[in-house]
Amino acid sequence: MNVKHLALACATLAGLAATPAHAAFSGAYDASHWSTSGNGNGSAAISADATTLTLTSADFTPDDSPGATTLDYSITLATATTISFDWSYLSDDDSSTSDPFGYAINGVSTQLSQDGQAGFVEQDGSVKLTLNAGDVFSFEASSVDSIFGASTATVSDFSAVGAVPEPTRLALLLAGLGLLAGAARRRRQG
Repeated sequence: MNVKHLALACATLAGLAATPAHAAFSGAYDASHWSTSGNGNGSAAISADATTLTLTSADFTPDDSPGATTLDYSITLATATTISFDWSYLSDDDSSTSDPFGYAINGVSTQLSQDGQAGFVEQDGSVKLTLNAGDVFSFEASSVDSIFGASTATVSDFSAVGAVPEPTRLALLLAGLGLLAGAARRRRQG
C-alpha cells in the first residue's frame, strides 16, 4: 500500500466519522420536509433566508371562533439527531395562558411559553433535545379560545446534528486504518 492509498483510507474514515449538521431550516430541514397541520387559521412560515421559523396561533372574531385550535409544524427524523434552537414568544391575547407555544415529540407536548403572563410580555429561551430515528418532532402554537389576539413564536438558531458513528464501528474503522498503515510501513521497509 502506498501513501496515496493511505491518504484515501484516512479521507474515507474522516467522512464516515463526520456528523452531518444542518444549520437553520435548510437541506434535510428545509420547508419541503416539514408538514403543517391544524384546525385553525394559524400559520407557519420559514424566512426567505431560512434562518427563522415564525408560528402564529389562530385568531378569529368571537362569532367565527371554532374554539380551541392547534397548529403543528412537524418533521419525521431519518436518523438519531440532536436538535437545538432558540425561541421567542409574544402574545397579543389577554394572557399567555390563552395561546401556548412549545414542541412535541411523537405527539407528547412540552409547553415552552409560561402561563399567566399578561399580554405583550415577551418570553424566550433555548432548547436542546436528543431524538431517535423515526421520531416525529413538531413545533406547536395553540389557542384555547382562538379569539382576542394571536401569539407569535419565532424559532431561530435552529441546528440539527446527526448521530456520530457508534463506538464499536468507529473502533473497527480505526483498527482497519492501523492495519493499513502498518502494511504500508512494512512495504516501504522491505
